[in-house]
Amino acid sequence: MKILRNIFNRYSFTSLLFYLSILVFIIAFNFSDNRSGGWYQQFMPDLNGQPLSDVIFLDSLKGFAITDNNFTNDTGYIIKTTNGGDNWNIVYSDNRDFKAIQFINLNTGFICGADPFTGYNF
Repeated sequence: MKILRNIFNRYSFTSLLFYLSILVFIIAFNFSDNRSGGWYQQFMPDLNGQPLSDVIFLDSLKGFAITDNNFTNDTGYIIKTTNGGDNWNIVYSDNRDFKAIQFINLNTGFICGADPFTGYNF
């Protein structure tokens, strides 16, 4: 009986609760780094190091992205996905500076930007 009284002593029970909470925190933190589901890394086609300037999805699967033309004689890209971003394909490339993309419906979209040589907006 004395052993049980020592185990369930107010001070030892508080210590046990403290260490148990630390253990639970460590286990929970480690499971948060285990990405078994949810987010995962996507890979893009080779865009010559061009950063994306705009991305738009028309639904959960179909989306478009465009790149800036940051340097002289560089290429701007329009890329498309039909499977939620798992695969991207280059649908158009030109020596233009694409800035923004917008769709008014599923079939009609617009891209704006500027010609890097003349500065003319399109």
